[in-house]
Amino acid sequence: MKTLHLGRQRGVTLVEMLVALTLGLLVAIAAMVTLVVGRTGFNSVDATTQLIDRERFAADTVARVIAQAGFEDQGADPLVTRAIVKRMGGDPEPDLFGWNNALYASPGTLAISGSTTMTDSSRTSGCGAVTDTSCANGSDVLVVRFQGSGNPTADGAMVNCRGESEPGLATGSLDERAANIFYVDRDAAGEPGLYCAYYNRATAAWVAGQPLVEGVEAMQVLYGTDRVTPLSTPPAALGDTIVDRWLRADQLKVAGNAAATRENWRRVRAIRVGLLLRGAPGSAQERVTGSFNPLGVAYAHTNDVGSTLATAADGRLRRVVNFTVHLRNDLSTR
Repeated sequence: MKTLHLGRQRGVTLVEMLVALTLGLLVAIAAMVTLVVGRTGFNSVDATTQLIDRERFAADTVARVIAQAGFEDQGADPLVTRAIVKRMGGDPEPDLFGWNNALYASPGTLAISGSTTMTDSSRTSGCGAVTDTSCANGSDVLVVRFQGSGNPTADGAMVNCRGESEPGLATGSLDERAANIFYVDRDAAGEPGLYCAYYNRATAAWVAGQPLVEGVEAMQVLYGTDRVTPLSTPPAALGDTIVDRWLRADQLKVAGNAAATRENWRRVRAIRVGLLLRGAPGSAQERVTGSFNPLGVAYAHTNDVGSTLATAADGRLRRVVNFTVHLRNDLSTR
């Protein structure tokens, strides 16, 4: 018969238990760190994909509308063109116009070049208590006009910034041209975005700005001009239609001379647009300050507010997209 020797049974010592607990805790911490890092990387990739989709849509929309600038339907009845209006003694509104470092307000009129609701440099002092880059970003305002197509029913060939078809001219007035205004604004939650306002011919009123793309923090615009000297009346002779100088919107305006201002705008041959987009808080892997050039480093100048934009360490992922659109249509009155 065997005798049980209970005294010889042994468990784990306190030291062994502490060592085991420590090792288990280290394994758990390592697994948690791996999970957090993986999750952060996934979120960053997802945020980057969203930003790329938004920047592509924003760039495509703006470029598409700009490419339509100055379109005249030569087969329309009645035929109305800038040259015809000029020969009849008129001075038609330019198909392009804009303001530098400006806050948007409804122009209240189709004679946009004479509107006083928007002014250059109004962002510098007009953001009030909002001091971050959702407003204080130096963004510009861009106006694009063109004739629609199809009368009385639009045929879908020409569309505005909302993707809606624009009909052709029904009368002998160029005021019936489609008019689109791009700008950056904030929503009720304080998030910036790319907005577009347009003139509704059916109601004879400007439609309040509609958000197109969320997260657009800044929009910078430069105009490629032909034979335009900043702030000066242009020479009578037209140039060779090749861009020889890039100017801000405020540099195309001639103080006290509305006719010269309109003529300068008709000599724009290309437009360069720069957009800065941002993701949601926490979309970036690090919280660091940043410096961005929406138009590109070569076009960043100290006298162009917003062409270099410093951003806070807010943990937001940011991307810049810039592009140049060479105008298809001659904007002159010849």
